[in-house]
Amino acid sequence: MLVFCFALLALLLVALGALFIGRWLVVRLATKWCQQKLQVELKIGSFGFFEIHNVSLKFLQHQQTVEIDSLRISSKLLSHDLPHYVALCFGEVRIRTDLQRVSGLSAPFSRSTGVDQKELPLSPSLLKIFCQLFSIHVETINIMVLKVATSESLWHIQISGSSLLLDSDGKRLDCKMSLSKINSKVLKSGQLEDTCLAELSLTLNLCLELGISSRQLKAITVGVWTHHAELHEGLFHSQLLCQGPSLALKPVPCPEVTENLAEPTLPGLHLLQQLPEQVKVKMEGINVVLSMNSQKRHLNWTLKLLHFLYHRDEDQLPLRSFTANSDMAQMSIELLLEDGLLLSQSRQRIVCLSSLKASVQVTTIDLSASVVLNTCIIHYRHQEFSHWLNMLELETQGSSSSVPKRKKKRTFPQILAPIIFSTSVSNVNISIQLGDTPPFALGFNSISVDYQHLRPQSIHQRGVLTVDHLCWRVGSDSHIQRAPHPPNMHVWGEALVLDSFTLQGSYNQPLGLSSTQSDTLFLDCTIRGLQVEASDTCAQCLSRILSLMGLQSESPAVSREASSGESVLLWKVDLKVEDMNLFTLSAPVGASEVRLDTLTVLGSAETSTVGIQGLVLALVKSITEKMQPCCKAPDIPTPVLSLSMLSVTYHSSIRSLEVQCGAGLTLLWSPPDHMYLYQHVLATLQCRDLLRATLFPETVLPLAPETPETTSEPEGRPFEPSPPKRPLNLTLEVSTAKLTAFVAEDKFITLAAESVSLSRHGGSLQAYCPELAAGFDGNSIFNFKEVEVQLLPELEEMILHRNPFPVLQTLRNSVWLLSLGSVSVEFPYQYDFSRTLDEAVGVQKWLKGLHRGTHAQASPSPALLPPDLLLKVQHFSWVFLDDIFEVKLRDNYELMKDESKESAKRLQLLDAKVAALRKQHGELLPARKIEELYASLERKNIEIYIQRSRRLYGNTPMRRALLTWSLAGLELVALADASFHGPERVLEQVRELDPGSPFTAEGVDLVIQWCRMLKCNVKTFLVRIRDYPRYLFEIRDWRLTGRLVGTEQSGQPCSRRRQILHLGLPWGDVAVERNMPPLKFYHDFRSEIFQYTVVWGPCWDPAWTLIGQSVDLLTKPSADPSPPLPWWDKSRLLFHGDWHMDIEQANLHQLATEDPYNTTENMHWEWSHLSFHWKPGQFVFKGDLDVNVRTASKYDDCCFLHLPDLCMTLDLQWLCHGNPHDHHSVTLRAPEFLPEVPLGQFHDSYRAFRSENLNLSIEMDLTRHSGSISQPRILLYSSTLRWMQNFWATWTSVTRPICRGKLFNNLKPSKKKLGQHYKQLSYTALFPQLQVHYWASFAQQRGIQIECSQGHVFTRGTQRLISQAGTVIRRLISDWSVTQMVSDLCQVTVHLMASPTEENADHCLDPLITKTHLLSLSSLTYQRHSNRMAEEEPSTRDADPAFHTHQLHLVDLRASWTTTNRDIAFGLYDGYKKAAVLKRNLSTEALKGLKIDPQMPAKKPKRGVLTSAQAPHRVNTPSFSGQPDKGSSGGAYMLQKLIEETDRFVVFTEEESGVSDQLCGIAACQTDDIYNRNCLIELVNCQMVLRGAETEGCVIVSAAKAQLLQCQHHPAWYGDTLKQKTSWTCLLDGMQYFATTESSPSEQDGRQLWLEVLGAHIVLGMVHPKMSYWIQLHLIRTKVITPFAMLLNGGKADPSSLLPGWCFLLQGP
Repeated sequence: MLVFCFALLALLLVALGALFIGRWLVVRLATKWCQQKLQVELKIGSFGFFEIHNVSLKFLQHQQTVEIDSLRISSKLLSHDLPHYVALCFGEVRIRTDLQRVSGLSAPFSRSTGVDQKELPLSPSLLKIFCQLFSIHVETINIMVLKVATSESLWHIQISGSSLLLDSDGKRLDCKMSLSKINSKVLKSGQLEDTCLAELSLTLNLCLELGISSRQLKAITVGVWTHHAELHEGLFHSQLLCQGPSLALKPVPCPEVTENLAEPTLPGLHLLQQLPEQVKVKMEGINVVLSMNSQKRHLNWTLKLLHFLYHRDEDQLPLRSFTANSDMAQMSIELLLEDGLLLSQSRQRIVCLSSLKASVQVTTIDLSASVVLNTCIIHYRHQEFSHWLNMLELETQGSSSSVPKRKKKRTFPQILAPIIFSTSVSNVNISIQLGDTPPFALGFNSISVDYQHLRPQSIHQRGVLTVDHLCWRVGSDSHIQRAPHPPNMHVWGEALVLDSFTLQGSYNQPLGLSSTQSDTLFLDCTIRGLQVEASDTCAQCLSRILSLMGLQSESPAVSREASSGESVLLWKVDLKVEDMNLFTLSAPVGASEVRLDTLTVLGSAETSTVGIQGLVLALVKSITEKMQPCCKAPDIPTPVLSLSMLSVTYHSSIRSLEVQCGAGLTLLWSPPDHMYLYQHVLATLQCRDLLRATLFPETVLPLAPETPETTSEPEGRPFEPSPPKRPLNLTLEVSTAKLTAFVAEDKFITLAAESVSLSRHGGSLQAYCPELAAGFDGNSIFNFKEVEVQLLPELEEMILHRNPFPVLQTLRNSVWLLSLGSVSVEFPYQYDFSRTLDEAVGVQKWLKGLHRGTHAQASPSPALLPPDLLLKVQHFSWVFLDDIFEVKLRDNYELMKDESKESAKRLQLLDAKVAALRKQHGELLPARKIEELYASLERKNIEIYIQRSRRLYGNTPMRRALLTWSLAGLELVALADASFHGPERVLEQVRELDPGSPFTAEGVDLVIQWCRMLKCNVKTFLVRIRDYPRYLFEIRDWRLTGRLVGTEQSGQPCSRRRQILHLGLPWGDVAVERNMPPLKFYHDFRSEIFQYTVVWGPCWDPAWTLIGQSVDLLTKPSADPSPPLPWWDKSRLLFHGDWHMDIEQANLHQLATEDPYNTTENMHWEWSHLSFHWKPGQFVFKGDLDVNVRTASKYDDCCFLHLPDLCMTLDLQWLCHGNPHDHHSVTLRAPEFLPEVPLGQFHDSYRAFRSENLNLSIEMDLTRHSGSISQPRILLYSSTLRWMQNFWATWTSVTRPICRGKLFNNLKPSKKKLGQHYKQLSYTALFPQLQVHYWASFAQQRGIQIECSQGHVFTRGTQRLISQAGTVIRRLISDWSVTQMVSDLCQVTVHLMASPTEENADHCLDPLITKTHLLSLSSLTYQRHSNRMAEEEPSTRDADPAFHTHQLHLVDLRASWTTTNRDIAFGLYDGYKKAAVLKRNLSTEALKGLKIDPQMPAKKPKRGVLTSAQAPHRVNTPSFSGQPDKGSSGGAYMLQKLIEETDRFVVFTEEESGVSDQLCGIAACQTDDIYNRNCLIELVNCQMVLRGAETEGCVIVSAAKAQLLQCQHHPAWYGDTLKQKTSWTCLLDGMQYFATTESSPSEQDGRQLWLEVLGAHIVLGMVHPKMSYWIQLHLIRTKVITPFAMLLNGGKADPSSLLPGWCFLLQGP
């Protein structure tokens, strides 16, 4: 073991010795080889284990030294960082050289083949193995180069971490060199200090590929990272840069190039052929700094990546005939630059480049090139960048001076090969500041150009230009770099923005001189996101740019001459623009915007079409934000004009223009917007003039009127008149249109139309619209359907309409034909239509004055005759909408009534079921179960009511109308004629139609005057209030003809009011003068009507009040502060003339109930063959009048008044301060022109015209004889009289205020009723005969008949309005008093009539009627005098004892009283008494004492109420047929008792107790305390027959003269009580009593015999033409004068009302 250890140690020592010897031998051999072969002195400091230190190499020839600190051999097995198994590792390597000592370097690789190349000593396989195992690594390299530019310059290079790798596959050798860090500086030492000229640092990778067999360089790959270079100011002033160009421009001899110097070549093509087949250069992290220390300025240029790639493939076929004499090999070239940035000393970006890529591709068929630039930002400030430009100019001048200038200009060869060129430039922004010019900037996201040049059989060129988001900004802040604004936004100051622009075009030019084909040009352009802003700043910048570019238009004559010799060009243009926004910017008024979603233009030589999708015009009144949203057309909030689609097509061959507008045409207009648009138009015109002055400086001259010298033709050229142009045919179609005009801040008018078509051909114009609507303030007011308008030169139908008017002079005239299917007018509840209409008229007048211009200064020409008008309307409706609250309130009320009935039915069914259960279960049915059933029913009733309330308007729509006026079949013809056209002729028509109104001395100046001959036909004319079942007006078959004149008087200066229009800033308020006199109408109409029906009742008065309030909102009150005129005075002011109406059947229904829905209770006035004439102050009615009482009972259709051949005249006498017909002198005054009035009074412009009161005179004349045999008659029933009482109570009821007060915002004073305006009312009736029938019942059991042969009735009454005392304002009390009444009746006969049979169940009339004589007289005269007149003249009345208020004079009075008369009279009285008692008992006063016990059980039994002994629950309904149970219902029992009391008549007498004072009647009546002689009845030759029931014969009482006087005395004390005193005094003169001694034969046939004077005897007889009867009389008693008196005393005297209580005292002789 020990021996083995010694042996091993010996071997180790031997190995070490051999190693040291071998190392010494290697060093000696290496030193010797370097000295002999390389002429390099090699020194090695020390050796280590595979390691050498301090190696030094010194090149003796060039004085260059290389020092190596260490050199070692390592392996991948020892260090994992090494790539190969064997690695030669160097430590620090130092190299020093002198650049001036180096004579030159020869190229290591040459493409020349003149020298023989030796083969490599290694075989390819061994080379491959060597490359895979061996690598070289250097830790640090320091290189110092002396005397780079001058003797005082130094170039220092430091390289860290370098490595060299080899790779081979047997055919090629790859050499890869990696330099981790390279630092380099160029220094220059001066006298004062050393200056650094340039600095450089980078990381480099270099890869070379060599062909082993060809010994040529195949590929070069260069990689550079973290490149940093600094170029100082001294470098540009040194000689270093001056030597570089001189060396680079030395000519390189090349035999191929020198042979073809005469042929033009492309620049750079020879250099590309000298490069290896593949070259790759990649540089990353490049940073270059230019510094100017003298001015402390520097520029910093950084580049992230530079990549160059060149590849040539010589093995493939080349591109043949690239030029005329050369081919080109297939190759590809690519250049890429990324992330370049140029910064100034203030870190502001001057140039910013993201990427630049250029490529050229040559194939066997074409040459394609492309350039791609991404993100290039340039900020050019001339004041800041001028220093660098000056420095670069010095450098350029120095370099250019050393290079001789070439005299010959380079020429390019003609390329015959197909060329495809594409360019893409993206994200480019250039901002320029040029001195005093406003700065501007140009930027775009991308621009791409694709161009193809082909030469098959013709020259065919195609190109595509694409621009993405091009932006041109102007203004003070345009140079500031901004981030791309959000999409669909416009930044103010961006004059031009293009989101996307695509232009495709092709041009084809045939080759050859003999070609007959024309050149063709096709252009297809697509633009998206176009924004154009026109402003003063934009115009200035554009003008400056145009001036710098020197663009001037050539003379049009020259261009015209040049184009005359060219061939015809066939062209077609297709343009499409999407998202287009046009802005106009003006400093005082903000901006305007025109938005176009899509614009398409298709143009050719024959037809041109322009299409627009989504057109919007909007205003930006104040620019507060920097950006403006560019929304889609439908999304712009408040556009002025909006249009969804527009298409315009023009056909040049036929001169036809077609315009089509799609759905969504909207116009939103207002006076401020109009002024904004007006100012923007002016600003745009100014910008246009500025640009025109820049482009055409010689044509911008002040406009001067054309003179003969300036417009004369050149000499020698004959004048050729232009041929007349064909009229342009126009066709317009609009799908939907909506025009909204704001006439005030909160008032606007809307006009909406659908499917509008308009066409004009020649002289005719036609328009059609199926639906047209006009709204006011958001309310749809007017709706038109099937509207057709035509303007025709003439129409044969109008000639036929002119024939019935012989006064017309014009035979033919143009016609406006307007046909409407339906017209609907709806006014919402409480909508003030007048305010909006008045504002609209004011705006119209303002526009007329604003745009009048020079038209107002033109001389007025004679007005042409206006066209005629033919209007046809199939259906017309005018509706005032009702209050929704009231409509729902009534509907809910009806629902509650119906639901109450239904719930009662359900309760009855439940009661029946409960009763059945009680019978079935008896006492076992629990009470709680019954309570639950009733509670469930109550809940179910509530649920059903709620469900019905929710479904109330599900099936039937809600009633909305308050008033509905409808017309059907309306045809209106308005004819204009030369005989009444013009102001003078219109005034003649006014004087003719209104002769009673005087004209003023100054005459009448009219602003509006027109006259038309009218002809109108209406089939139905209906007016309905709410949903009432009867029409207010119903007119059938109405035909009207006549004249109508409309005039408006020109107001004086005081009659012109000023209307203020608020235009806002900067215009302020504008005043518009408005004429205050109203428009008046003068008419002469004649109309024929088949049926005319009017229905009215007090129950409609609340609704009519609401209608009146709605009508007041249609017309604006006058600005005159005078109290408004009532409707009667306003009608007198506005309407003048005559109106004749012939009505076949006229009806007036006066409703007699408080229920507006009642159709059975009314008074019917029925006219037959009525002739109505209305003239100023008079109404005349002629026809047959029947007045019927329409009730739901058996008395229906009771004609209680029949007046045949009636002529009723109503005379109106208006009581005014001036002439009631002088309406021309009414002068309205504006509030600012009011005259001074005394304190406490108010100004009234209508004072002379306003009527204080009205005197109405009614005359009914029945004495006309028309050949009819019918006579006036009156038929009355007792129920009719009671119905009349209810009718009178209904019509005289006090109306309550409707919707008045603060709650309803209606504080206007109440309008005066026409009934309160009457001062005097007179009535006159004339009739030849009259018959009156009164029946107690419809069965005609008992009645009265009155017959009169001739009569005259006259009455006159006056009205006083008495104000009520107190602080509360109350209605005036109307006090009517009869001032005069005169009645004369002749041959009056009164009969009592009775039927022998009782009334049957069928209520049929009994033909057997007994008629008995009651009263007859030959003459009746009644006079009444006014108490008011007597009170005014008390002295006259006291002095004249013959003055009486009522005077009745009867002549030949014949009265008879028989048992039959007694029975009939008491039967009539009995019926009256029963009705009176029943009315009193059933009145509401009788029910006030009714008390209902609150302890009575309710419908639903409570728990514990029912016991086992009680009867089952039962609901008792009151019945009026029999006597109800007393305990069932207290109310029903009391009601039945009240009804039974009507059959009980009890007469009570007062028994006298004790001794009472008796007052003598005659003495009491003759006292002098009389203050009123009330009534005087005088009877002349009166007789009275009394006939008993048990005896035959009769008693006759007669008097030659009788007087009955009633007097009213002052109150007197009676029984310690102040009572009223009234006395009756009767005086009989020649009174006699007779009795018959025998019965007369006429008693059986019902005839009565009267006293007759036969000779000297008085006999009872009857003289008949065929027979005579005389009956002997027995004189009972004769009294010459028989006075008697009756005194009536009342209760206590009350100053306000004396309630009479009667006490009778009769005393006679």
